[in-house]
Amino acid sequence: MVEQMLLSGAGGSYPAFGSSDTLEMLSKGLDAGSGVDAGAFTGGRALTRESLDATLVNVLWNQDQAKLYQRVKKTNIRSVVHQWDLRTDVGATDGVFVDETDDGTEATQTISRQYTQAKYMQTLRKVSLQAKESDMIEDAIALEKEGGALVIIKIIEQTMFNGRSANLAEQFDGLDAQIPALNVIDLRGADATAATFEDQVNEAAGLIAENYGQGTTQFSSVPVMRDFQRSLADRIRVPAGPQAYGASPFAKYPTTFGELEQLWDVFIREGGAPVASVLTASAPATPTVGVPSVGAKTGSLFAASDVGTYYYQVVGMNKFGDSVASAAQSAAVAAAGDGVTLAVTNGSPAAVAYKVYRSKKGAADGSDCRYAFTVPVTGSPMNIVDLNTDLPGTSSSYILTLDAVYNAIEWLSFIGLMKFDLFSATAAVFPFLMLSYGALAVKKPQQHVRIKNISPSNLGWY
Repeated sequence: MVEQMLLSGAGGSYPAFGSSDTLEMLSKGLDAGSGVDAGAFTGGRALTRESLDATLVNVLWNQDQAKLYQRVKKTNIRSVVHQWDLRTDVGATDGVFVDETDDGTEATQTISRQYTQAKYMQTLRKVSLQAKESDMIEDAIALEKEGGALVIIKIIEQTMFNGRSANLAEQFDGLDAQIPALNVIDLRGADATAATFEDQVNEAAGLIAENYGQGTTQFSSVPVMRDFQRSLADRIRVPAGPQAYGASPFAKYPTTFGELEQLWDVFIREGGAPVASVLTASAPATPTVGVPSVGAKTGSLFAASDVGTYYYQVVGMNKFGDSVASAAQSAAVAAAGDGVTLAVTNGSPAAVAYKVYRSKKGAADGSDCRYAFTVPVTGSPMNIVDLNTDLPGTSSSYILTLDAVYNAIEWLSFIGLMKFDLFSATAAVFPFLMLSYGALAVKKPQQHVRIKNISPSNLGWY
């Protein structure tokens, strides 16, 4: 039996997400349990009727925080490989004006075939017969179904920003992979309180306008939005009244090329410390990193102000999660134009990509390395070169054309969010999959801009 769960689009209502502890416990299956010490109840036992409130209180995240998924246009597709035509030029304008009896001048437009492949997201959930039949404060299956559905939405939202199929073939490509390099603005470690950031937001809106788009929405991390709001409060003076932008917070930022709705998204994160996967049996083994070498490299963005000692760690990654981080290795950048080469040997189980973590310049040790970039595994051993292109501890801000009239971006849904019932052969449990199959299609890449390497104002690394 297949039960379809339909979530409304932008402006609709969504169920609340569960707490992190609740999701972790429920994802392993509910056990009815026993005992009389209410403080020690876990799993399904925590849901049986005791002196508790009538409903489960959810505290971690709710559907309103999956903001890009809410707002992006949704399109149903009937094939796992979806194709469309991209027109980048309508032909030369020379020769359009003619005399009365002149022939028309032929012009050729530029059209290319584009495609994307739906990717498959699913999570296995189980509820015991005892939990189902117990007198609980919530319906166990309904609660587990909700938890699974919201985990899927969380994964979709995260991957919409930073998914890269080149690193993990099972992922769909997100904005980082699909926005072209010409539409990426590098802030080089400045924070959102700096005038530089505001200048680049206006530059981004203008770049989109030059490509016949209309930037409508800016998505930023929580620290970046906090910094930008503080900057706007100092820079922008608005009239009083119901039509004013409002001094705090600024829901929209006015540019010469239109207003940008300002949204923070908890799924845009600054590069953090390594975290090993919970699924340790399936996640890759820790890779081995040799002593780094340093030398001049073409394309290096290490400047004279970046000369100093850095510590590195490498984490293996596959579809099951991340490995434990490697031991930290130090490297001394001696001159502008240097690059740092890390020789990395894969473990077993093998990684399909490596995440590189780096400390701030002049760190005393490798105790505070933060995420910088990911590269696909091409062999073992292999050399990873850090050219200082992606700065650790930073995040990106995305200025997007979301108005459906431009048809610039959409979520392609092959199978919408669904509960798919399974059958248990040997245990008294009710297993099922929560699943969704689809991909993000950036149909007009030139109408979106990414501002990268934005540092939180309290980081102090740059």
